[in-house]
Amino acid sequence: MANLLKKKNIKILGAIIVVFVIALIVRFWKLSQYPVSLSMDEVSVGYNAYSILKTGRDEFGELLPLAFKSVGDYKPPVDIYLTVPSIALFGLNEFAVRFHVALIAALSSILFIFFIRSMRLSWLSAIMTGLWVALVSWGVHFSRGSFAGLTAMILTTLGVWLFIKWTKDKNKLQLIGSAIAFSVAVWGYHAERVFVPLLVLVLFYIYKDRIKFTKPETKKHIVYFALVVLVFAIPFLNLTFFTPAIKERAISTSIIREQSLTGILHIEGYENVKELIFDNNAYLIFRHWLGKYFNYFDLRLWFWKGMQFTPPGYSGLGFLFLVDLPIILMGIYSLIRSRNKEIRKLALFWFFAGPLPASLTMNEQHPLRALVWFPFFALLMASGFEFIAAKLKRPKMLALYVVVLFINFVYFFDIYTNHSPRFFSEYWQYGYKDIAIHACENKDKYDNVFISESFGVKSDITGLPHLYVLFYCKYDPVEYLDTRTTENIRIKRPYWKQDRYEYPNSLFIAAPWDFPIEEVPEEMIVKKIYFKSGELGFIFVDTSKGNAK
Repeated sequence: MANLLKKKNIKILGAIIVVFVIALIVRFWKLSQYPVSLSMDEVSVGYNAYSILKTGRDEFGELLPLAFKSVGDYKPPVDIYLTVPSIALFGLNEFAVRFHVALIAALSSILFIFFIRSMRLSWLSAIMTGLWVALVSWGVHFSRGSFAGLTAMILTTLGVWLFIKWTKDKNKLQLIGSAIAFSVAVWGYHAERVFVPLLVLVLFYIYKDRIKFTKPETKKHIVYFALVVLVFAIPFLNLTFFTPAIKERAISTSIIREQSLTGILHIEGYENVKELIFDNNAYLIFRHWLGKYFNYFDLRLWFWKGMQFTPPGYSGLGFLFLVDLPIILMGIYSLIRSRNKEIRKLALFWFFAGPLPASLTMNEQHPLRALVWFPFFALLMASGFEFIAAKLKRPKMLALYVVVLFINFVYFFDIYTNHSPRFFSEYWQYGYKDIAIHACENKDKYDNVFISESFGVKSDITGLPHLYVLFYCKYDPVEYLDTRTTENIRIKRPYWKQDRYEYPNSLFIAAPWDFPIEEVPEEMIVKKIYFKSGELGFIFVDTSKGNAK
C-alpha cells in the first residue's frame, strides 16, 4: 500500500511539473514581442523601477514612494518594486519589465492546484484546473505584460489558500502569511481595495465552525492577523486621507465621470417633487451602476468578445474558451448539489462580488479590472471536472476536453500573435520604441529633436513619448532627477508652417496628419514607421534637408 501511495505521489508531482512547464512556455515564449509593444504603463513601471534601483527615488524624486505619481494616475507600488530585481538582472528592457509577472503567473498554475485541493476536491480536478489556468486566454494575456491586476489577483488567491490551510492546521504562520498576502494584494491593485476586505469578512463567516473563535489559541492567532493587517493599513489610510494618491485615482476612474451618466444627472436641482422622489440623482446613479454591473454577466463577454482582441465583426475571444462552457454548466450544477457547503458559499460570494469593483469604474466590461473574478471561474471549472470524474465516472471525457482545450488555445494564440497586433498595434504605442532609439542615436546631428505626443491612424490619441525616451535611451536617473530634461529631445506637436522656418536644423517626428504630410517636401522625410496594419504611423522630417524656405 505504501508503495502504491508513493507511486501515486510521484504521478501527481509529475503532473504538477508538466502543468508548470506548460505555463512557463506559454508565458515566456517571445515575451518581449507579444504584446507588440510596451504600453505607456509598462515603460512607466520600468523607468520608475530603474530609478528606484539607481537612486531609491521615483522619476519625481520621491524616496521609496508607496504610490507612484507617474502620469497622475498614482500607480500601486507592488509591481514596480517587484520589477526592480529583474531590471537589476536583465537590464532596462522589455523582458525585464514583463519577467516578474510572467514568472508569478506561471507559478500561479501550481498555486491554483493547491487552492482547489484545499477545497476538498480531487487531485485530478485540481491538476485539470491548473492546466486550465496555464492556458486560458484571460490569464495568459495579462501574464505577458506588466499588469498589476494579475499580481494582485494571485496574491488574493494565495491569501485564501493560506487562510483555508490555517482553519485546518491551526498554524499561526499560515494565518500571518494569509494576512500578508491579502494586505499586499490591496497595495497591488485598485480592485482589491474594494474586494479583499469583503472577502476576508466572508471567509471568517464561512469557516466559523472550523475556526472556533472561543479557543484562546484562535484568539491569539486572530490578534496576529489583525496586527499584520494594521501594519499595512496605517500607511494606506495615511495615503487615503492626507495625500491625493488614492483619492485622485478613484476620482479619475469613477463611474460618476461617465458622460452617459453625467448627461442625465440633475446638476441645477429638481424641477418638481416627482423628480425629487422618483428621478433623483441617487436613483439615476444606482440604475446606471446596476446596468454596468449586470453587463458583466453577459455570456458573450465570457465566451465571445470579452478580451477585445479583434474589432466588432471579426471572430473574437471571451474571458474563457468556448470549450469551457459545458464544464462551467456542469460546475454550476455540481455546486448547487454539492454537500461541500464551504466551497458553495465561497463560490456564491465570489460570483456576485467579483465584478463589483470593475462595475464602479468607467469603461464597459473591463477585463483587467474584473480579473479579481478569475478564481471564481477556477472554482466552477474544478467543480465541473469533479462532476465528470466522480459523479459521471467518465475521466476519459477529461482527456477529450484537454485535446479541445489545446485546439482552443492554438486558435487564441493565433489571434493574439497575428491578428490582434494588426488591428491594435497603434493602441499599444507601437513605433515609439523605434522613435526613441532613433532620437537618441541621432540627437547630436540636430539642434532639436521634436516628438509629437499625438498619434494614430484615424483618431487623435495622446501618448507619453517622453517615457519611451527615458526608457529606451536609458537616461541616468541621477541626471534626470537633477535636470528634468532629456537634453535636446523635446515633446512638441509640429506647427509646420512656422516650425519649418523657426527650427532649420531639427528633426520632427509625428503622425503624417500632424504636419500635414502633403505640405512636407518629400526630400525632408528621412524615415517612416508603419503600424502592423500597414497604415503609415509616423514620419521623420529633417528641416535641414531640401528647400526649407
